[in-house]
Amino acid sequence: MALTLRQALVTDLPSVYLGEQDYIRTWEPAHETAWQNDLHRHLSRWVEHFERLTVALIDEQFAGYSLWTPTGNTAELCTINVSPAYRRSGVGRALLARYSADAAQSGLSRLVLSVRADNPARLMYEQAGFACTGTDRHGYLRFEKAQPAQV
Repeated sequence: MALTLRQALVTDLPSVYLGEQDYIRTWEPAHETAWQNDLHRHLSRWVEHFERLTVALIDEQFAGYSLWTPTGNTAELCTINVSPAYRRSGVGRALLARYSADAAQSGLSRLVLSVRADNPARLMYEQAGFACTGTDRHGYLRFEKAQPAQV
């Protein structure tokens, strides 16, 4: 299996949408209506930060994506998702490493993300050096990692 990471293309947006929808339906079904009602805001964020939307392909098949946004000296991982068929194959770790590298290249020295306490991806974040610093306003675990910025 050949893993490739690349900047998203406009034609990837339907797959990103389906990945986000699958996440909501699987992990937070009670929030699906609110998520659908707020779809315009989600689409706007994907487009506004399109250059930070990374797509993973395995043998040219869509395997996952991640999106991060900058604020001050901080890069926040907004979403990371691996298609069910490709989970536990290194796609998530590769997307997480790309997020870290891209943020450092942008001169950002602090990485943050939030995750549900019962999400298995939490272990991947801990293995990558992220430390839990508490919970955010939605009750998700908040993780942070400092890194040297590269300019």
